[in-house]
Amino acid sequence: MTARDHFTDPPPRRLGALGIIRTSAGAVLMTEKGQDALRGVERKPWFHPGGCVEENEPILDGLVRTISAKLGITVKPGRLLAVHHMYDQQHKTHLSKEGINFLFDCGVIDEDTPFVFGGSIQGAQWMLPDELDEHLTPFTAARTHAALRALSGGDVEVLAGHPL
Repeated sequence: MTARDHFTDPPPRRLGALGIIRTSAGAVLMTEKGQDALRGVERKPWFHPGGCVEENEPILDGLVRTISAKLGITVKPGRLLAVHHMYDQQHKTHLSKEGINFLFDCGVIDEDTPFVFGGSIQGAQWMLPDELDEHLTPFTAARTHAALRALSGGDVEVLAGHPL
C-alpha cells in the first residue's frame, strides 16, 4: 500500500463556522433544524448558529454568510472560543464525514431581536448555561460549555469526538 500524500491528495473534511451569540443575561442562542435536515437521525434538533464553510471561503466570511442566511441577522465575529474535531460517524441513514468546527464569539444581542429563518432552520431558542445539557446533544453541549469557559477567561479548548 502506498502512503497517501496529504499535500497533493488531502482527505475530505468539512469546516464548520459556528457562532456563540448571547444575551446580556448570559443565555446562548441555539437554532432548531427541521426534521428533514436531520435526515432521520434521532437526536435533539438544537445547534449553534452558523454552518459549513464553502471551498476557498475564509472561515469568518462563511460564519457571517451562514448566520445571515439562516437567521437574517449580521454578526461581527470576535475571538475564537473553541475548536471541535468530529470523526466520521455512521448513522442509520448516512455517514457524517469528518469535520472541524470553530466556535467564535459573535457578541451579545437583545433577546427580542427578530429573526428571519432560512435554509433548514425553523426556530431559535435562548438557553441558559444550566439548561444546555438537558436540551442539547452531548457533543453540542460540550462545545458550548467549552466556549462559555473561554468567554469567562479560560483558554481556547480543543475537543475531539463525541463525549461519553
